[in-house]
Order: sequence, then structure tokens, then C-alpha cells
Amino acid sequence: MQFVAVVLGVAIVLAVLADMVNTLVTTSTSTKRWWLTRVAYRVMWKSVRRVARRSDGTAREALLSAFAPVSVLVLLAVWVMQQILGFALIWWGLEGINGAVTFGDHLYYSGVVYFTLGFGELVPAAAVPRIGALVEAFSGVLSTALVIGYLPALYGAYGERERRLMTLDDGTEDRITPTSLVISRAPDGDHTRMDGFFKDWEDWITGVIETHTTFPMLGYFRSKDPGQNWVTALGLVADAALHIQMVKGAEGGQAYWTIRRAIQLFQTVIGETDLTGYLEPPDPEVQATLFQDLYDHMSEHGFDLVDFDTARDRGRELRSMYSPAMEFLIDELMAPRGFWAHEVGHRTDHDDHSSAV
Repeated sequence: MQFVAVVLGVAIVLAVLADMVNTLVTTSTSTKRWWLTRVAYRVMWKSVRRVARRSDGTAREALLSAFAPVSVLVLLAVWVMQQILGFALIWWGLEGINGAVTFGDHLYYSGVVYFTLGFGELVPAAAVPRIGALVEAFSGVLSTALVIGYLPALYGAYGERERRLMTLDDGTEDRITPTSLVISRAPDGDHTRMDGFFKDWEDWITGVIETHTTFPMLGYFRSKDPGQNWVTALGLVADAALHIQMVKGAEGGQAYWTIRRAIQLFQTVIGETDLTGYLEPPDPEVQATLFQDLYDHMSEHGFDLVDFDTARDRGRELRSMYSPAMEFLIDELMAPRGFWAHEVGHRTDHDDHSSAV
């Protein structure tokens, strides 16, 4: 029994330390589903989603917004408790702690050593427990240092992600559509005026790919504005770039590379998720009508477009590469279906038109 306790304790401590290194230290974070952090997040998020579905309005958004920052604290607490439990099993199996009789005594001793409190009523009497106490104390200090260093990097990445969302504007205070975004940025029908816009967003996407693989919990952090979200912003920009692919001379330009980066980001975030339920194509008749309206609207605005069939086929092919993943993420993260501009008290007068690509 004592041998089993020591082996189990060592396994728990090593598993937690490996998970901490995988989450907080390495830049090539493993995405395997059995890592302790990922298991904890699946359990916590499933519970929060269940409650959120039964809520609405301000209460629902407040719950979803609180999840990510609170989950970081919960994750830290889980790591600490697991390490204390693991070391307690080791001390209980090894014995050699003066004054400790029950497992509860060894658990208390483990906590005192881990937090370096040093009360002194329970002390190690043999060489192995004494060395082990130093190891546990170092583990506690190391865990604290890792978390302290991790939080600024985490919130710095969150700030960089959200800062770009502030620039996503079409001059109105309504829901932004891909078409209204394109028209507001290229009012004279000159698609080259959007090259700088799409280049900035390509840079943003590559940054999100890097930070959301290094800090997977970033995906759960919501925007401060309830009408905005990084997933819907990404979809909005990708659809706007898709509009530009209908314009003559824009094929393979900056908008195309932005779409490629968006596809890469969606694929990276969802990993090996089964998207079967999101692969069913929309009603072809409805889509044909909407796309015809969009094509005519872009042409009337002054864009020199490729022929209708080429524009339709190109749009369908590219959008099919990211639409299922985008729809899955919107549902999974309970993100708003749409992206709303900030209210600044002034509106432009350009017309709005929904995307149908």
C-alpha cells in the first residue's frame, strides 16, 4: 500500500509539472485532448455553457465574460491542489515525518512545505523526506514564478488581439457587413485602396495564430463590447476579402493572402474537431439570389468584376474552406452572430448590403 501511494504521488506530481510546462513554458504547446489543462477547460466550459444557455441578456454575457479570467485562477488552484496531494501521498508512503500519523497529517504537512510556511510542528526526520521537502518547496516557488510571468504575457496577447478589433469600422453604428466594409474602404470602386487594410489584418491573423496556440485559453476571452468577438471579426474580414476576389486584377492579391491566413487560423484553432454537422450546403436557390444581388450591387458601386460564373465558383470554393470551422467556433464560443461598430455619435451615409458569398 505504501509503495502504491509513493508511485501514485510521483505520477501526479510529474503529470502536473508536465502540464504546467506544456501550458506555461513551451512555445510548441501540445494539443492532445488528454492534457490536464485541456480536460479541465472542457469540463469547466461545458458547465458554463449549460448555465449560459438558460440565461439571457446582461447576465449571460457577464457569465461568459467572467469565465476566461476566472478559469485561469481555477486552473492555478487545480495545479496547486494536485501537487500538494501528490506530495502528500509520497510522504504518507515514505513515512519519516515526525508528528504525522494520518493521511490528513501528511496532507497538511505537504501544504505547509509547498507554501514554505514552516510552522515546525511536523518535521522530516530522515534524509529522503528532508530532501523531498526542499524539492516540494522549490516546486511551489517555481509554480508561483511561472504563473506570475505567464499572466502579463497572456493579457498582453489579449490586448493586441482586441486593439485591432477597434479599427474594424464601416462608418456606421450598425452591424457591419462584408459589403458595407468594402464599400466604406473603397468608395470609388478602387480595390487597391484596401490592400493596406488587408495587409494589417493578415498580420493580425498571424499574431492570433501564434498567441492562440501558445495560450489556448485566449480563445475564451471575450471582447469588452458584447457586439464584438474575434471569431466574427475574422469571418467578417475573410468575407470582405472574398468580395475583392470578384474584382478583375485582384486575384492572388493581398485580399487572397488574407483569406489563406484566415483559413489557416480556423484550421489551427479547431484542430481535429468533427465538423460533420456544419458541412451541409445552404439552400442553392436562396444563395443564388443573394449572390446575384451582391454581384449587381458591387458592379453598380463601380467595381470592375470578373464574369458572374467565375466570381460565384471562386467564392464558393474559398468560403467552403473556412465557413464550417467559423460556424462551429461561433456556436462553441457562443459568440455574437455579427459584428457591430462602436458608437461614436456620427454616421456616414453609404448604403448597406448583406454578404451572400
